Amino acid sequence: MKYSEMTDEELLKLQTVFTARGNLNAATEISEFREVFGKTVEVVKGRKVPKGTTGKCFWVKRYDYSCYGDPWGIYSNTRIGIRTPDGEVFFTSFDNVIIKEKEYV
Repeated sequence: MKYSEMTDEELLKLQTVFTARGNLNAATEISEFREVFGKTVEVVKGRKVPKGTTGKCFWVKRYDYSCYGDPWGIYSNTRIGIRTPDGEVFFTSFDNVIIKEKEYV
């Protein structure tokens, strides 16, 4: 599914359906997508992307890097893509960023 083509209302309905069916990882992915997609974020922790990097979130995806390979399993986490004002692109964990109140242009 392309969440970016859905309205916020459609995403909320889908999140509710996933929660009712017990697919909490899918509901979490939609929740995190709604929280950061298209917004300005700042990297505050992690080791691969410099702390203080600010940019617009353009990509959100749930991944599992364990030996089980199940993106909806208990070992999965959400990764996001960030595009800085000068065009650089970084990928990091959802947990490594905070949302900035000042919007990115």
